[in-house]
Amino acid sequence: METFGVVAVLVLLLVPSLQKLLNSVAYRNRARGRAEIIRARHSAQLQTPPGKQKKDKAKSRV
Repeated sequence: METFGVVAVLVLLLVPSLQKLLNSVAYRNRARGRAEIIRARHSAQLQTPPGKQKKDKAKSRV
C-alpha cells in the first residue's frame, strides 16, 4: 500500500508539468499550422498572373 501511495503522489506532482508540456506542444503545432497557411497563401499569390488576381477579387466582391 505504501508503494501505491508513493506512486500516486508522484503522479499528482507530475500532472501539472505534463499539462504544461502538452499545452506547449499544442501551441507550437497551431503556430506551425498558421505559418504554413500564410506561406501557402503567399505562394498562391506569387503563382497567379497579376491580371487574374484583380479579376478574382472583383468576382468575390459581387
